[in-house]
Amino acid sequence: MNGNIFHKKMIQIGSYFLIFWMLLTMLIIGCKKDEEIVSTQEPVSNWIVQSSNITNNLKSVCFVNEFTGYAAGNSFPNDTNKIIKTTNGGLNWFRKQSVDSLSFNCIYFRDVNTGYAAGSKGKIIRTTNGGDSWSVLPTPVTDIINDIRFFDPQKGIASGYSGVILTTSNGGDTWQLISTQTQAGLYSISINSPGEAFVCGDGGLILYSNNYGASWVVQPAITIYSLKSISFVNANTGYSCGQHGTIIKTTNKGANWSALTTPTTTEFTSLFFTDDNTGFFTGDYGSIHKTKDGGNTFRKVSAVTVNYLRKVYFIDSSKGWVVGEYGTILSTINGGD
Repeated sequence: MNGNIFHKKMIQIGSYFLIFWMLLTMLIIGCKKDEEIVSTQEPVSNWIVQSSNITNNLKSVCFVNEFTGYAAGNSFPNDTNKIIKTTNGGLNWFRKQSVDSLSFNCIYFRDVNTGYAAGSKGKIIRTTNGGDSWSVLPTPVTDIINDIRFFDPQKGIASGYSGVILTTSNGGDTWQLISTQTQAGLYSISINSPGEAFVCGDGGLILYSNNYGASWVVQPAITIYSLKSISFVNANTGYSCGQHGTIIKTTNKGANWSALTTPTTTEFTSLFFTDDNTGFFTGDYGSIHKTKDGGNTFRKVSAVTVNYLRKVYFIDSSKGWVVGEYGTILSTINGGD
């Protein structure tokens, strides 16, 4: 009788141990699954850092083909070389001497030889030999110039602070000051169809011209925030972005603009679209946001820097560059995801 009781007790204890080990095993497996989820790594960014070998705050970048490009900016803290050039897609950048003690907000090349840079003191400079030498072009202003674009080899536009818009009809040899009826800072130009241009600026201001910049009209403002960049992807559809993560869009050539659902409150300073639907928005804290559906949704690209990013430029759907503070240059060769 005692033997039977002992046997039953042992079976009961064994059952308890079996249940205990089953519960412990399930707990361990559950913890491992949780650990796998928690430890999932951020996706690797397709943007890489290129060495500029300078400390300038780079504010503009422009490529004439997949190999040859230029970047420009202002001196900080004590670097006097403000224009740099690459001939191998940014693997190496080297300094180009400019003229005068200028700081630059924009650089623009019409072709492999002819380019323009502009910035402080109302100065615009031009090169006709791929940046080997530069000459100062006379302008009637001393206000800071923020952007410059050309319709064709002869007709071009520059915009700047205090409502300044300049036009040229002879390749930049001379520039004329155009009345805009505003004192707002004007930051960015988008050349649209032949003769048409848009300029954005402080207080949500957008100006439109259909006669190569000879006259301008104000389009309806839908934001109080300053707009820092503007770009049209076709004759009717355009985007502008700026302070407080503002992004606006038009599909009727600016007659009406609508605010898009912004992915951040971080300031956007630049945008670039590689096709009608695919675009990039860059700004403070190293932020890069990409849309693949015309601004309906955005995805934040994994950060590779915390520096302020000033300008984004793509030469095609795959190859692009972003420049910013402290000589920052980022590049992608596979679409910037």
